[in-house]
Amino acid sequence: MKTESLPTDSFHQKTRRALLWMNLSNEPFVVLYALLPFIFRKDLGASLLQISILTALRPVLPLFSFYWSANLTNRKHLLRSNLIGAWVLGRIPFLFVPWFDNAWYIIFCCAVYEFFNKSGIPALMEILKINIPKDAREKTYTFYFVLSFIESILLGLMMGGLLDHHPGIWRILCCLTVLMGLSSIFVQMRVPIPLDNMPEIALPSLKTRLVQPWVEAFALLKRRPDFAKFQWGFMTGGFGLMLIAPSLSIYYVDFLNLEHTQIVTGRSILMGVGIVLSSYFWRKALSGLAIPRLTSKILIGFALFPLVLLLSTFNMQWFYLSFIIYGIAQAGSHLLWNLSGTLFAGQEDSSPYSRVNILMVGLRGIVAPALGGIFCKLFGPIPMLISGGVICLLGAWYAKSVSFNRKAAVVEGERG
Repeated sequence: MKTESLPTDSFHQKTRRALLWMNLSNEPFVVLYALLPFIFRKDLGASLLQISILTALRPVLPLFSFYWSANLTNRKHLLRSNLIGAWVLGRIPFLFVPWFDNAWYIIFCCAVYEFFNKSGIPALMEILKINIPKDAREKTYTFYFVLSFIESILLGLMMGGLLDHHPGIWRILCCLTVLMGLSSIFVQMRVPIPLDNMPEIALPSLKTRLVQPWVEAFALLKRRPDFAKFQWGFMTGGFGLMLIAPSLSIYYVDFLNLEHTQIVTGRSILMGVGIVLSSYFWRKALSGLAIPRLTSKILIGFALFPLVLLLSTFNMQWFYLSFIIYGIAQAGSHLLWNLSGTLFAGQEDSSPYSRVNILMVGLRGIVAPALGGIFCKLFGPIPMLISGGVICLLGAWYAKSVSFNRKAAVVEGERG
């Protein structure tokens, strides 16, 4: 079997360049994609059912997408192709958006994207773990994350006015931004993977491939109670956020009567400001704070978002402040959720931990958005925003009450 040499500075640099271009080339599409629920309601007049389905895609489909990476353990030669395949397949349907003026086709595109968007995360995180030393990995990941949101701020300044003056142009932008994102596959192909002394592992049967990932996931949670407690805290807070998702677009359009420029200012620019200003401090906290305390602080931020957003009916300054708060919380959440697998794994393969993260998103996604849509229909968006904030606070309380710490988690991972 042909192998590549063990990790070197060259591996480090090539991996960093690939990660940089993946972030920068993909951000235009990410900015536009984040606006789709609003565009759905504002430009396409989507029903609450369609909005509920759209918002349910992101949390529900990871329940199935974790199969994409289920056979990566001890198969490092598949990491690169696994990542590239997910990256390409998730974006291709958007190339045809300009020719389909149909809300259901957009839902289909988003379903494909959400399936593959998280599918490649375990491969990416394991590649970073293999090729970039721990301290450099956390700094690099945080720095590129911040750069992408600086880019989103600049894009937001241009995109809001463009969408207000040319409402249908978002279809063309879908195609163009996807093409830009797909350009990163050329640098992904150059990411080296060390394969020395890797044994050939026979591919398991179809039945085993369907059942084994679930068995491994729950076995990992049983074996690592510290990781299980982390998941429960994140599960509760994430449930609260997913519960309010169908209500947000209704609230923005029907209650606040927002224009594209206003939602872009909040969602892309001010959220980006919150992320950029706080990411450095979250990265320092990631190295120093116990994981329960860090999780609790993140969930408190998410709880404040809908509660402050409700004040927007009195003054729009609250609307803008709510997105700065959300950006601050999102910066911590993004870093902790994506890097938690490498933190808990220690010297183990991190991909099983990342797969559990994805699985838990899917499990809560089956319930929360559907309930959110039903309750929004019955009670309206305002009670749902309050409920979501309270549930996030409960998650923060639980996360703070658990008794493991980051150092113990890493030590246990190294023993495993």
